Amino acid sequence: MVRRSDRVDDLEQVLAADSVFADDPDDQGWLTARAADQQIYVRMGDFPDEDLWSLWLGDGRWMDFTVAPARWTLRIPGRRRPTGTRPRLPKNEFHE
Repeated sequence: MVRRSDRVDDLEQVLAADSVFADDPDDQGWLTARAADQQIYVRMGDFPDEDLWSLWLGDGRWMDFTVAPARWTLRIPGRRRPTGTRPRLPKNEFHE
């Protein structure tokens, strides 16, 4: 579950880490992975109006990208909505 208080402590290490993302079990439209000993969160954008992906850095900051870092595995989930997930919110809004 992504929270506004989550943050990326070392972006360089996170970008260089082998990371396999999976659907966030709590929040629709988010993927999560472990990278550089921390949990990180990527939001799927409303492509083409937004970049395809946005990494939540914390403190209101994002890293937007269309091509994932070389050692990351991201997949676009099907149009399913896992049971019990909270609805997708606009970018910069969080369930809190």
